[in-house]
Amino acid sequence: MKPLIISHKADPDGVTVIILAKLVFQDFDYILADIEEVDTYVINNLDKYDFIYITDLNISEELANKIEQNYNNKVKVIDHHLSNINMNKYSFIDVVDMSDEKKESGTSLYYKYLLKNYNNELLNKDVTKTLVEHVRTMDTYDFSQTSKDEASKIEVLFKIYGKDKFIDKFYNVIVTSNELYSKEDLNLIKLENERIKRYIEEKTFIEISLDNKRVGVVFAERNISELGNYLINKYDYLDYIVLINVDKSISFRGKDKVDLSIIAKKYNGGGHFNAAGSPLPKNLKEIIIQEIFKEAIIMEEKNDSQNS
Repeated sequence: MKPLIISHKADPDGVTVIILAKLVFQDFDYILADIEEVDTYVINNLDKYDFIYITDLNISEELANKIEQNYNNKVKVIDHHLSNINMNKYSFIDVVDMSDEKKESGTSLYYKYLLKNYNNELLNKDVTKTLVEHVRTMDTYDFSQTSKDEASKIEVLFKIYGKDKFIDKFYNVIVTSNELYSKEDLNLIKLENERIKRYIEEKTFIEISLDNKRVGVVFAERNISELGNYLINKYDYLDYIVLINVDKSISFRGKDKVDLSIIAKKYNGGGHFNAAGSPLPKNLKEIIIQEIFKEAIIMEEKNDSQNS
C-alpha cells in the first residue's frame, strides 16, 4: 500500500503540500478537502493506506482519541492553526504556530518534515525554497511590502490556474527550472492584478454590530484575501471584516483588534488572530431561495459532475 495525503483545498498553502510530496514519493494518493470533510475522509481510509498525512487541517477530538488508541503509528497531523493548538496533547499531532521567530504555514511545516526525513535533491533547490517561503509569507501575512509583492504572485497564479494545473505547473518548474516565474506568468499576473483592483474597489459592505464589535459584512465569491485586507485597511474603524462566499465558506479578516480564531471557533471554524474561516450553514442556499421565492419547493442540488 501507499501513503495518503489529506490537505486543505482552499488556498496555495494546502495545495503546495502536494507539490512537495510529488518531489519525494513515487506513488501516493491525495485528497484536497474542506475542514468539515476531514474526519470522514480519514475514517474511510484508515485501513486502506500504510500511512496518512493530514496537513494544513486538523481532526475532531473524538477521532483523535480513536487514532491515539489504535492508529497513532500510521497517522501524522501537521498543522499551524492557532485555534488547534490544544490538539498537541495527542502524540501524532504537531500544531506549530511559530518557530525561529517566524509564523509557520502548512507548507513550511511539511517542507521541514520532509527535509528531516528524506534525502532529496529537489527539496534543496533554491526554487523549491523560494516557493515554500512565498506560500508561507502569503498564508501568514508575515511579510514586508517587498516580500508581499513577490509572494502575492503565487496566490494570483493559484487563482488563474486552479488546483490541478497549479500542482502540475510548479512541480514541473521545480524539476526543470531555476526560476519560479516565467515571462508568461508575469504577464498573466499583471492582467489579473488589474482585474482584482477593479473588483475590490467596486465592492460594497454592510456595517453591523456583533457582540459589541463594529463589523463589515461583504458578499464575495473571489479574491477574498485581497478584498478583506483592502477593506480592513481602508475602514480601520471597523473591528473586523466578514466575507461570505455563498458557494463556499465564511472568511474573517482583521488588523490586530480581535482574535478571529476565537470568533471563527464560535461558528465551527478556526484559523489565526487576523485571518480565520468557518463553514456555511448547510442549508443556507435553500434559506435564500425560499426567502426570495416563498412558494418554492426545494428538490435537490445538482452540478455538472453528476452528469459526466
